[in-house]
Amino acid sequence: MALQRTFKEKYANQLQYEAKHGIGIERYTKPSFEYDPNQVLMIPTIEQPDGLLDSMDTSDDLKSAKKLYEAYSKITPLQASDESFWTYLTHVDLFPYVQKRNDAVLEEGFNDAKYIDNYFFHGFGTLIYHPLAGLWWDVHCTIDKDASDPYKYTDYLFKDYGLRVTYMGRYALFRHKEEVFGILDFLMKNEDVAGEHFRQRSRWIAQYFNKVGAVKQLRSLKRDFFYSELVRLKDVILSIKTDEDVKSY
Repeated sequence: MALQRTFKEKYANQLQYEAKHGIGIERYTKPSFEYDPNQVLMIPTIEQPDGLLDSMDTSDDLKSAKKLYEAYSKITPLQASDESFWTYLTHVDLFPYVQKRNDAVLEEGFNDAKYIDNYFFHGFGTLIYHPLAGLWWDVHCTIDKDASDPYKYTDYLFKDYGLRVTYMGRYALFRHKEEVFGILDFLMKNEDVAGEHFRQRSRWIAQYFNKVGAVKQLRSLKRDFFYSELVRLKDVILSIKTDEDVKSY
């Protein structure tokens, strides 16, 4: 099996700079992205997976996320934080998938630099918003490899895009797996918490544990602590319905 390739960091940064400034936008409208092969490096610790592109499904984020994670399940969180790696996958190995998933680029006369920055890089913010890195991190942060169903939490997370990207993914707590497991356990068993006011309630939950973290080492605690805390506070959580409610507690 061949070794995985990546872009040199400087070149990856250059591509994003060009995207932001509308340089070479036409490259994103073609069947394959034109890049400089001299700006490519081998990653000696990662093998390039076979058949990944064919297994990705633009109509099913959950399926694609699982396939992507399984293909790169051995990479470390540090490697998964390397933007150059994801820029390479987005522009080379998985370019047809990303292009089809964000098919506005295929419309006649496409010329939207901001769209390219948002949907081929992570112009919306952190890597959780990246079209590929976000999928990998969503699985990495929710997979429970010790459970009989390792994807139990992943499956639940992907039921709601807002929960995955906005309500949980944007918060630092999403990087602490036991905290994620405890919160998702609570949400899965208390469906009345989600719904119309879930944006506010999720913000309250994140802020609550952020405050607790100021006096308690949350990373040393297991999921039962987070679950039990939310059960204890359920009536308070249900009372949260507006942004002002979030601020008042």
